[in-house]
Amino acid sequence: MRISRQEAFDNHSRLMERDLIWRRFGYDADRNLKFVLSRTLPLPGRILEIGTGKGRFLTALLSHVPRVTTIDIDPAEQRCARLNVAFEKLPGRARFMIADAASLPWPEHSFDSVVSVNALHHMKNIPQVVGEVLRVAKPAGKIVLADFNTRGFAIMDRMHRKEGRVHECIPYRFKDLMERFAAHGWTAVLRSDDCQAVLIAVKASAGGGGKKRKVAPVLKGHSIRWNRLHR
Repeated sequence: MRISRQEAFDNHSRLMERDLIWRRFGYDADRNLKFVLSRTLPLPGRILEIGTGKGRFLTALLSHVPRVTTIDIDPAEQRCARLNVAFEKLPGRARFMIADAASLPWPEHSFDSVVSVNALHHMKNIPQVVGEVLRVAKPAGKIVLADFNTRGFAIMDRMHRKEGRVHECIPYRFKDLMERFAAHGWTAVLRSDDCQAVLIAVKASAGGGGKKRKVAPVLKGHSIRWNRLHR
């Protein structure tokens, strides 16, 4: 896909305008993405991103890793992401694919790392998506699932109502995801900041020799309050 400098600039301007609107409602995109990225890195090996969206997290990630395969079901969203990546002129490279997260087109254990940011609540079959994530992740790999927390969802709801729209949100609970990972032998921790929650999972026995891989504990003082959006 050929991208002109003007297209990339216009797309960037639209994203910045949207970020300003978010900030007025109390969501600082830059601050929250930095928090998610700080809890995500390092990401080893071959990386899969589920839910490209407009490429906000992808562009942040490509400043730190050489290559990312990213999927979305919406070509229009991925075009926006392509323009975003082109504007930023990042050192890393992205491979864009249209694919359904509930039926990933790769064999088992294809990726060292799987990450998804602010996309899970849009997916209609979350249990199947998580099953696919577990299937394609390598046993010694790393999985990061980030989404809005209670405050973040409340802000998105208010903003969308103000615009006369409804913020799409499929109900689920991080607690259930953590139990699912544990049932498959993964150790998962949950961290939360201002508007974001981040689940980090590694295989409980990763590292070989029967030694458990160390995982940082959940941050105290940043618990997540479950509301109707997570039930």
